[in-house]
Amino acid sequence: MGRLGVRVLDLAQDIQSRFEDDEEESMLHFCIEAPETAVRWGVSGYGETLFNSKQAEQLLREFDELPEERRTPVLRHLRESTLWVYRNSGYLQFLGD
Repeated sequence: MGRLGVRVLDLAQDIQSRFEDDEEESMLHFCIEAPETAVRWGVSGYGETLFNSKQAEQLLREFDELPEERRTPVLRHLRESTLWVYRNSGYLQFLGD
């Protein structure tokens, strides 16, 4: 499986920023190791997954439950991007292989 990519989209779905997972695949593990009740559990490592601002709100709550020692720089960046999506009614697009 290749690295997970993320695009931050505005309401018109124009790309505002983009970034990729780190070498350790912190984002991918954050998603695939989630319980089935977590919104991030639905992120596909092989396709496209799109979260709206409502789902971003739930993802922010899930970030807050993450132990401090697991908050890698890329996960902190993902949280900041998720907060932007929530505040601006945007979209968070995850791109797998």
